[in-house]
Amino acid sequence: MKIFRKIRFNTVTKKNFGKYFVYATGEIILVVIGILIALYLNGKKETFDAQEKQRNHLVLLKEELENNLETLAEEDKILSEIISNIKDLSNLMSSPASLEKIGESNLSALLFLPLTRSIEVDYENVAYGEFISSNSLKDIQNDSIRTILRSWDRRIQTLKLQELVVRKSLDKSINFMEANGSLKTIFDNYNLSEGFLDINNSSKTHSNKSILKSRQFQNILLQYLGVATQLSKTNYPTSKSDIEKFIRLIEDKLNEE
Repeated sequence: MKIFRKIRFNTVTKKNFGKYFVYATGEIILVVIGILIALYLNGKKETFDAQEKQRNHLVLLKEELENNLETLAEEDKILSEIISNIKDLSNLMSSPASLEKIGESNLSALLFLPLTRSIEVDYENVAYGEFISSNSLKDIQNDSIRTILRSWDRRIQTLKLQELVVRKSLDKSINFMEANGSLKTIFDNYNLSEGFLDINNSSKTHSNKSILKSRQFQNILLQYLGVATQLSKTNYPTSKSDIEKFIRLIEDKLNEE
């Protein structure tokens, strides 16, 4: 019986070998096509996911840049007031008659900002940091955006270095005032003693006009004016232009998609 079954199997196999071969080949082709389709769809999904991730990064980065632009404008406005006050103080130093006429309250108003207000743009950089750490930079096809991203940290550090120079001049001014002038007089006239520190105004006013007769203080203010003007006329406008250009490039990129 086993012999007959074997003969029948061989007979059927030989007669249908061609059909089975075609069927098997078709099965293999279908499997291969299925695999290729799956790979294609998976590739498309990965590409879409990468583009969507990149888009989200760019949207967050644009919002961050817009916030930084507003902060920059605010600091630049305060810096302009400081520069204006230092110029007025310098003019008083050059005119004994004007120095003699100015009231202590007005003098305190001129001294307040240059002696109390530190200038620094507190840049938001969370989105930028996440973008760089996510290794998405290589996926950016826009050469201009990629170039700016590569150099952005260096640009910010250059600005911060100039801000640091300005703060050092502020520190010198404060140190001189602490040794030779009266901060209490400024605080009293600015309503900070009673209104903020909750202490009484001094019964006797100590004039700060004497410090404006000091050549050392004049030198400190001139250095202060120089570095502050550099920040106001060069560094801040350059940074503003860079940010605005960056925002436009991102908007163009987002509008393409």
